[in-house]
Amino acid sequence: MNNSTVSRDVNDELPSDLIFGRHEFLLEYPAVSIPCLVILVLAAIVGTFGNILILLAIGTTKNLRTLEGIFIANLAISDLYVTLFADPMSIVAKLEGEHFFTMMPRLCKAIAYGCTISCVNSLCTIACLSFNRYIYICHHELYNKIFKKWTCIAMCTCLYGIGTILVLLNLVGIGDHSFDRKSLECIWDRMATFFYTVVFSVTLVWIPIIVIGISYLQIYLAVRKSDQRMSKATSKQKKENRSFGLAKSLFIIYAVFATCWIPYALIIVADRFDTFPHIAHVVITVFAHLHPSINWLVFYATNKKFKYAFNRIAHMNGCLHVCVRKDLEGAQGTLTMETSTMSKTLETKVESPSTAD
Repeated sequence: MNNSTVSRDVNDELPSDLIFGRHEFLLEYPAVSIPCLVILVLAAIVGTFGNILILLAIGTTKNLRTLEGIFIANLAISDLYVTLFADPMSIVAKLEGEHFFTMMPRLCKAIAYGCTISCVNSLCTIACLSFNRYIYICHHELYNKIFKKWTCIAMCTCLYGIGTILVLLNLVGIGDHSFDRKSLECIWDRMATFFYTVVFSVTLVWIPIIVIGISYLQIYLAVRKSDQRMSKATSKQKKENRSFGLAKSLFIIYAVFATCWIPYALIIVADRFDTFPHIAHVVITVFAHLHPSINWLVFYATNKKFKYAFNRIAHMNGCLHVCVRKDLEGAQGTLTMETSTMSKTLETKVESPSTAD
């Protein structure tokens, strides 16, 4: 493409072999590129801060160093890769275009490999967390037999292994990782091998969704049964209530995960012949990558232990209080100025002589 700065309508059809040069996507499609870039910048900053905060909270808070805390830390590590490396490189890709990575093909593949491994690990970790809560709440007698410190670490290691296998398949000609001209970032090659694309979609999204969905259905049924026995409050019930609280946090994360990733899982399989609009791929891929930046906010909003730890480390309540107070003061100042202006206008009208004489 040339370096024309003429803006195009977002509904314009783009050929699949379109190659954007430096700043061309930004200049020719500002209605899409600017919001996407702003979202990615915010996601990278907020997500990196939040995932580091989770790791600090678990490392410095004794009652967070639990078996489920191992999975949460693993989730934060995977999400940190996306927010600290993948999101910034996605910004670079959308600004600099494909030529930037053509000069450094190994960099593009390394970013794509890391993104595949971290995303598979992240989404499957959420499934493991849900399974952990299901066993704890519905089959508590099996919990200590299944979940020990070493088994939790082994599960997390295996999740990285699944992502690594998906990458290593490229070495035998199954699938590939490269710069995607439609989503404008270094990612796995959805057009290289359709079977690989289907397996990737199933492994990345549909297996975690099914496992999590079944787990929470069983937890919901257990909660209903427990509610029928709430007449006698015991320490065991209080312990179960705390577990239900963590399950609630994880369910919200599951809902966010499903909302962000289902559109991506659908489009990569449905667009087998690469005919879908260019903009659809960009928007859906950016939307999917928001998930790693939101998880920590869910823990802060719904889990008392994490909220206490975040406040102790980063004084989150104080920051939010200052922001809210400034907004209120600004609103009150604006209201005062408007009231004063209206009063002066009324006084002027009353004091001015009548022209009827």
